[in-house]
Amino acid sequence: MALWLSALIGAGYAVLIFLTPGSVELMPDVREALGLLTTDLAAVRDLGGEVEPMSSYLLAMAPALLGALVGVVATLTLPGVVADDVNGGGIEVLLASPIPRRDLFRAYLGAGLLLACASCAAATSSFGVALTIGAVLAGMSVTVTVPYLLALIVLPLSMGVWSASVTLFGALLHPKTLESRAGMNGGPIRLLAIAPTLFAVPSVMFLGQWVLPVLGLVLLATLLASSLIIRMTARGFRSTRLLGH
Repeated sequence: MALWLSALIGAGYAVLIFLTPGSVELMPDVREALGLLTTDLAAVRDLGGEVEPMSSYLLAMAPALLGALVGVVATLTLPGVVADDVNGGGIEVLLASPIPRRDLFRAYLGAGLLLACASCAAATSSFGVALTIGAVLAGMSVTVTVPYLLALIVLPLSMGVWSASVTLFGALLHPKTLESRAGMNGGPIRLLAIAPTLFAVPSVMFLGQWVLPVLGLVLLATLLASSLIIRMTARGFRSTRLLGH
């Protein structure tokens, strides 16, 4: 269901890009500003070759929004896997078995990272396919640059890995944060997991010639931060901590 949800939202966002021309009236200054921000990375043009500023803006924001999607999917699904084991007693059976805790931790980590990567692939693939079909049906042309294509891969993947790592940290070391309170499942852990997609990632798409270096920094910082929090989780992963909750 997580993969289907990722694919559906990715395709739906691509369709939304082609529904905006003619339906959104923008002031001339706003149209010019949006055009300057987006055409260096990606652009949507009508039959006359004119840039559709709102559609181009939505297209340029796709990597950041898909990154947010992948991050949210990780925070929704991974806690459920661990919570089922903790609340259903499955974790007790696993910890009492000959399976080393290290292997058990690696299994949870692998499941989280695999789901994040699969969600990233499903979202970006469906977005690309729907974008191509939508352009043909709408009679428009879409132009993208190499930095944009890299952002479409790097941002969702980076946010998925980070979100999975942080969510696993909360799920294994602080099981009580899995309990839903006032509509929040994960509380501050979930907020920490999706914080980069809310505050930092969207601005990456408007850095002009600095997009490529910043994408490299985002990927490096995400991998380092995720590695650090995974090490912290591995060191704190104890049967007494889980069973005590």
